[in-house]
Amino acid sequence: MKRMIPLNLLLGLSILATGNAAAQTEALQEYSLPGMNVTALGYEKSNLETPADVTVYSGEELKKTGASDVANALKYTAGVYFTQMGPHDQSFITGNSTLSLRGIKGGTLVLINGVPASFNNVSHLDMLNLEAVEKVEVVKGGGAVLYGSEAYGGVINVITKSEYKNSLHIAAGNKGQRDYSATIGAGKLGITLGRNEMGETGILSQNQGSKTINGVSVPYYTGFGDSKKDHIGVSYKFDDKLSLNYMFDKKKYTIDYLGADNSKLQHFDYDDREHFAQLHFNDQNGFDATAYYNERIIRNPDYYLVRPDNLEWERSDHKNYGADLKKVWQNDKDKVLLGFNTKRELYVDENQKFASFGNSSSALKPYARFGSYSLNGYSFYGQYDRKLSEATDVVLSMREDLIRSDAGNYNAFLPQLQILTKLDQENSLYANAGRSFRMPTFRQLYYSSGAILQNPDLKPEYGWNYEAGYKHDNGKEQFKAAVFHIDLDDQITSRKVNGLSQSYNAAKYKNTGIELSYTNQLDENLTWTVGGIYSKPQNKTTNTAPWKDVLGKYQVMTSIDYQHDKINASLNLSYMGGRVNNNKQTDVKPILLSNLHVGHEVFANATLTLDINNIFNRRDLTDPDGLYYTQGRTFLVGLNYNF
Repeated sequence: MKRMIPLNLLLGLSILATGNAAAQTEALQEYSLPGMNVTALGYEKSNLETPADVTVYSGEELKKTGASDVANALKYTAGVYFTQMGPHDQSFITGNSTLSLRGIKGGTLVLINGVPASFNNVSHLDMLNLEAVEKVEVVKGGGAVLYGSEAYGGVINVITKSEYKNSLHIAAGNKGQRDYSATIGAGKLGITLGRNEMGETGILSQNQGSKTINGVSVPYYTGFGDSKKDHIGVSYKFDDKLSLNYMFDKKKYTIDYLGADNSKLQHFDYDDREHFAQLHFNDQNGFDATAYYNERIIRNPDYYLVRPDNLEWERSDHKNYGADLKKVWQNDKDKVLLGFNTKRELYVDENQKFASFGNSSSALKPYARFGSYSLNGYSFYGQYDRKLSEATDVVLSMREDLIRSDAGNYNAFLPQLQILTKLDQENSLYANAGRSFRMPTFRQLYYSSGAILQNPDLKPEYGWNYEAGYKHDNGKEQFKAAVFHIDLDDQITSRKVNGLSQSYNAAKYKNTGIELSYTNQLDENLTWTVGGIYSKPQNKTTNTAPWKDVLGKYQVMTSIDYQHDKINASLNLSYMGGRVNNNKQTDVKPILLSNLHVGHEVFANATLTLDINNIFNRRDLTDPDGLYYTQGRTFLVGLNYNF
């Protein structure tokens, strides 16, 4: 009976519908809601007519946040939980700076041009340079019916540019910041190049315990060394139907365990490289096909400073490749989408780890190799979009996933029902309910070390998303409101087995909340956006354990964009409160993210820029476990030149 309530709400919205369908209103091309999206339903539709919470950002709008990559631009978005470890998105091998939609850790599926782009549930949006981005579509709520595993909280689809202009960007700032990029447009060929750098930080964490150095127990902290991000992108448009896209992203950085006097105790090197290649065909008559190849290669040696010759190391290689095909048929009242996806994943890990964790005198364990492990996936999905009346559309979607892997064979059936009613040409109501799932990662299944134990018996997670919302768009003002509930069973969590951390299916997750956002073009020069979310994300480690709060309960964001003559400016603020330490269940101080961007066209095609990050120089904890601090105020002065 509990699960029937949202379905009754869906039907109720259609009954309450009044008015006639109106011509689509062209949305304001400002910070929040460009008029069309393709991610939510798999084909192009206006946001006002899409039965989901969708926000679309152009690449140029995202640059106004002062960020050079997608992750740090989207962290000012309402309903996005941003957590990180290091100030330049530095993290240990299994981590990254994360964007969690609706509070589900690992429940946001990242796509590049509609193709899943994660490796072991890690998607490095912090490595995707904004110079390569045409737009980003953020769809909150479950998206598994169209896109498969990991889309519990929603989908972030990064759509890359198909055409480039000639441009050059250089910038420098404090704390070792350097930023360089260039784009080249040569007919059918487009190229983008980028490098972003950051210097050492010193201690940037709370005390994390003790290390045994030459038999002496020493308290240690974390600091972050030099960091570099490199990006190369190439696109080639053969004709109006066929195009090729390739991106190479590299992040090279260091992490140090430091004593209280900033002396180095243990040093980590990281080299993380990612390749994304896509061949895309669209016949302009509803048939769309993409063949893709993704690969992530990680190298991370580390050593104690007192024994630099005793080198612990790890190397891993994760590949996935396949194809996605879909066809859309439509007439005046009906639209049908049918699709098929096939993929193959391969994973291998080699390492030689310390036998005793946290002790500089430890010997090395024997060489270990995990894999190569494989997974084959086959997905069939369909969607029927029916116009019940001039005002009301209903969308019924279904997906069947067939997973064949070394860990076992799994089948997942995922239904979804969506209803939208246009009250008039400026207002609409919608509701949807759908099922999602997530496969365990290769590392959770097979990886072991001196601190981690594998669990090849892990099973997929399953859950339901329910949402109802209201949208208003009159071309000048835009308002969105959504209420949602998420219910997840068999969530993968961790436990201690003989002192080692092991993943297992035992947890539950739920979150109920409301999201609001409002954008107003106050005049021809000034646009204001404000938004927020209030929710109660909770999980419990077993069926009999008590519910515990996770992440944060509320977030408020605002942005002000000004443009007049040769000057443009943008102020972005995001405040997250009600935060809690996931492990200790203690309160964590609220975090305020802030950036001011100013640009001035000094002469034709040349613009000087100033970006100030962490304007108020706050020292906030960046992660829900309360270990790492924000870096402090930084500034970056740059020059953009188009030719």
